[in-house]
Amino acid sequence: MSKSPTTPSAREKIVANTLGTLRIEKLSPSVGLKFGLEAYVSGHKTTAELLAELKSRYVTLRGG
Repeated sequence: MSKSPTTPSAREKIVANTLGTLRIEKLSPSVGLKFGLEAYVSGHKTTAELLAELKSRYVTLRGG
């Protein structure tokens, strides 16, 4: 398992690449995701926390 980048510049590069991929796909991040990405770059959130937030917002769990 790889360790997440610890420097803001490394996290900033990851976010820039992610946003670039969204633009290529003609998608744009929500306002909530933008705030989350800013928190990630500043080191206040982890990718796991961002993913959990996105899942709770957009994924509907269905009972079997």
